[in-house]
Amino acid sequence: MVSIDVLAAGILAGGLYALIGLGISLVFGVLGLMNLAHGELVIGGAYLASLLVVDSGWDPLLALPLAMAGVALIAYPLQRYLLTPLLRGDKSAPLVATFGLSLLAQALFQGGFGTHPKSLPAPYATSGVSVLGLRIQTIYLIAFGLTVLLCAATHLVLTRTRAGSAVRAASADPATAAVLGINVPTVYAMTFTGAAVLAAAGGVLTGVAQSFTPTSGMPLLLTGMAVMALAGIGSVAGVLLAGVALGVLQSVSVQLFGGGMRDVVVYLAFFLVLAVRPQGLFRKAAG
Repeated sequence: MVSIDVLAAGILAGGLYALIGLGISLVFGVLGLMNLAHGELVIGGAYLASLLVVDSGWDPLLALPLAMAGVALIAYPLQRYLLTPLLRGDKSAPLVATFGLSLLAQALFQGGFGTHPKSLPAPYATSGVSVLGLRIQTIYLIAFGLTVLLCAATHLVLTRTRAGSAVRAASADPATAAVLGINVPTVYAMTFTGAAVLAAAGGVLTGVAQSFTPTSGMPLLLTGMAVMALAGIGSVAGVLLAGVALGVLQSVSVQLFGGGMRDVVVYLAFFLVLAVRPQGLFRKAAG
């Protein structure tokens, strides 16, 4: 019998998965690029925050906006001056480039921070609160709330602003968008940067919830890809639903079959959805 506590834990953990998956979905949906370095952007946010949290004693939530800004400063020129020109050529070139960036980032993390696991200490990392009689880990409650806010903000930007109209136009038909005066390379760079900012936020929260190493980006990338596959491209609301669904599935499988199934269910969900419903389970959730 699955307990309510397990379901609640899965729902809240799923919020963090959604935050990671949203950035992957944005980049793939707009640029048509599967960014294999997205996991390193997540971990990069955690490492940047560690400079303030571990070395200077900052609270992780105070360090979070600075980590997001730091990753943004790295992401924009990478997309604008490296990946965007590659998008005009061989379709495999940007994919290979992001794989190379992933390896480079891992090497830089190892050289700069060492290989030992790190975490971002905070009083709410291990504490819990009672909600309707359920004991909930505080960091996952914070992560879920922040994810909902960032998903809502992303949805509003994409649907209610001039910048969002430009992103949708560049995604649908970049050639026509360019004729209409939209600077497509800049739109691509801003989209990639926005995805990196979301990744950094997810990295800081992940660093509070659990330890991380220079190679922690790969399992996070795979989890984010599974969320994207469940959600379907172009659905911000679907990403949130998919993250929650994956979190619940993972939490239930751990209770029923043990911790060894934690990652297995992610991979199984990814391949099953691709095989049965490649457009995603929650595509209509975007409205």
